[in-house]
Amino acid sequence: MITKIENALLDRLKRGLGGLVYGVSSYTGQFDDPELDIRRLPVALVSYGGTKSSSVNVGMSSGKRFKNVDTFVVLVISRSFHSEQTGRHGSLIRVGANQLIEAVKYLLINQTLGQLVEPIKPLRVRTLWNNKEVKKEKLSAYAIEFEISYLQAPALEDGRYPEGSDDESNIEYLFKHYQAELDEPYPDLSAIAGKIYNPTNNAEVGFEVKLNESKSD
Repeated sequence: MITKIENALLDRLKRGLGGLVYGVSSYTGQFDDPELDIRRLPVALVSYGGTKSSSVNVGMSSGKRFKNVDTFVVLVISRSFHSEQTGRHGSLIRVGANQLIEAVKYLLINQTLGQLVEPIKPLRVRTLWNNKEVKKEKLSAYAIEFEISYLQAPALEDGRYPEGSDDESNIEYLFKHYQAELDEPYPDLSAIAGKIYNPTNNAEVGFEVKLNESKSD
């Protein structure tokens, strides 16, 4: 689910920011990269920041369901061409850090990413670089944090292992692909049996309904 959310954020920001930035990508340590290309700024970088989980009431079912509250961070980096103020506020021909912050928030707040999650909530904005000198250029960088909530997929039954799947989007694909222990699928439901009881005379009659049988003419 984390990967699905990150990919959905990347897609929306790439399409929504357009020419406001040189690029939108996942954060892979660019802040510590000595080869950071300061000529291709501003950029927006998406990073996963952790999950908090809590149990939720789903009725009389055995076991619990859980709600995940993820933190995702969009990092924006921009250059200060003539002054610190221009780097933050922007100009007629340059996009400033403050403008990027507002643009990212405008694109993401209250979005469900195609009904993938609950409406996204803003958390806070943190300053990472304030007119920091990198390769003789002044750069500003900010972390825009968002809260993204969704229900955790149902877990395995107690004591049971995954069955495996050939669908790469299914979590059970991993267990099959990496040859982990798997359980056989449960057999298909073929019949329903029971008894009908009459409380007035204590009479009862059994019944069995077989499923998926073709009817004879």
